[in-house]
Amino acid sequence: MVMRVYATEADFTAVSEEDWDGDPQTLLKRLRAASVEVEKLTRRSIYETDDDGFPIDQDIAEAFTEATCAIVEFWGHTDDPTGADVAAGAVKIGSVSLGTTSSSQDGLSAAEKLQRRIGSRALDVLTNAGLIGATVAHS
Repeated sequence: MVMRVYATEADFTAVSEEDWDGDPQTLLKRLRAASVEVEKLTRRSIYETDDDGFPIDQDIAEAFTEATCAIVEFWGHTDDPTGADVAAGAVKIGSVSLGTTSSSQDGLSAAEKLQRRIGSRALDVLTNAGLIGATVAHS
């Protein structure tokens, strides 16, 4: 199986609001991990691919690249690329609660948990490209 990575360091520099100030190898690892997230989000989407599974349509390919970069940029703000902090919720020691104002995140929907893990921009990019969410018929 080919491991598809939808963005390069140059793509990240071109697309992201803020420059990467960390280790270049860490950026490459995060771009790879974010590409996995993009594939999970678009798993049920229908689009043409080349022999390696990359989108052929330029607009779709650009959406994959931008969403990948958006996820990495979000992880740069949260410093939580694995999602462990989101999954953990609050830490409570006696009467002191750290991490969130509620004692658990069980009340969050799957979409809210996903947004806290990867941010909303990637979801917006993929939704606007027609790759996830509701579809709109044009006449």
